[in-house]
Amino acid sequence: MSQLSKPSIDFGLNFLKRISSQCDSKNILLSPLSVITAYCMVLDGAAGKTEQQIKKVLNLDKINDQSEDISGLIKQVIESYRIPATAGSRQKFILNFGNLLMANKDEKFQKAYVQNLKTNYFADAFNEDYKEGQQIVEKINSWVSNNTKNKITSIINEPPSPLDVLYLVNTIYFEGKWLMPFSKDCTKDDIFHNSDGTTVKTKMMTLSGESFNYVNRHDKQLKIVELPYVGNISMILILPTEDNNLKKVIDDLDSTELSSLMESMKKTYLDTLIIPKFKLEDIHQLHNILPKMGMTAPFQKDAEFPRITEEPLPLYISKSIQKAVIEVFEEGTIASAATVVEGLFMLACSPFSTPLITFIADRPFMFFIRDNKSGVNLFMGQLNNMSHQQFL
Repeated sequence: MSQLSKPSIDFGLNFLKRISSQCDSKNILLSPLSVITAYCMVLDGAAGKTEQQIKKVLNLDKINDQSEDISGLIKQVIESYRIPATAGSRQKFILNFGNLLMANKDEKFQKAYVQNLKTNYFADAFNEDYKEGQQIVEKINSWVSNNTKNKITSIINEPPSPLDVLYLVNTIYFEGKWLMPFSKDCTKDDIFHNSDGTTVKTKMMTLSGESFNYVNRHDKQLKIVELPYVGNISMILILPTEDNNLKKVIDDLDSTELSSLMESMKKTYLDTLIIPKFKLEDIHQLHNILPKMGMTAPFQKDAEFPRITEEPLPLYISKSIQKAVIEVFEEGTIASAATVVEGLFMLACSPFSTPLITFIADRPFMFFIRDNKSGVNLFMGQLNNMSHQQFL
């Protein structure tokens, strides 16, 4: 189990709570691991209060052994999926990580910083002439598109200014097939109950007579089911009962509670399992959200980044966003995310059960895509409302 497991869950849940508190009927999708990876690349150049706040908000300060090299932990996760398949082996799923350093060629960077990104993050590193403007935008967007198999084709729109020093970008792409796929013949139009009390007809996928890790926690007024992909990745669905609501479930969750709930799951025969076929896309303005979670210093003009450039420069993060998309369908799931730190900006001035049991997700629920080997939370979200735009 990776030491990044707990931070990826707790940071993701804290982020989800922050977003849903502003609008609890919103559909949300994010990749906690993508944010953590991108900001760990920032963290490697940070010091003082800036370093402390990044660690605290990402929950990296909860890692048991603080002497552990955090970038080394990132490397372990990425490296475990870079091992090439042996001849004749069948690829079980696709999980690709990409990291990019797009540096302003007019600035000199510390060799140790650049080498660390290449070694521990397997980052592509390029020196570019920022005076090219729109060509820089096209190069970054092309890199993101290639690394997400065209699921995310644009992550930045505005060209860099002469004061921009670098861009740091992370991408994650997942493609998995259900261990027990849904039959398209069993996908039917049915009612989904939106969080605002309205209903909508949507495509609902059905599996009958299969066994899953499952629990109905009457004390918590929720059900949990694990839908495995071929390989060691799973989707975890948490469905509140009719007497409960999704916001309360999310508010009560942390990594310890989630682990306890998952440990209570047992292999259970489900008479019927029904979930919607859906596609979600989301975008998060991290430069607005992370400061509200306590990460203010990296975005302020007195931020401390002494380990990036050879000569000390007054650097701070000017803009940062994440885009994420997920498609859940009969054969499996495709999910991708891209997180960009848009330039560190330089200041101009310086047991088996037999009763009939069902899991029918026809109302708001939350979901995780989890690496069962490392325990890392790759993607997470909540589905509150279905609309025609979200049908596949």
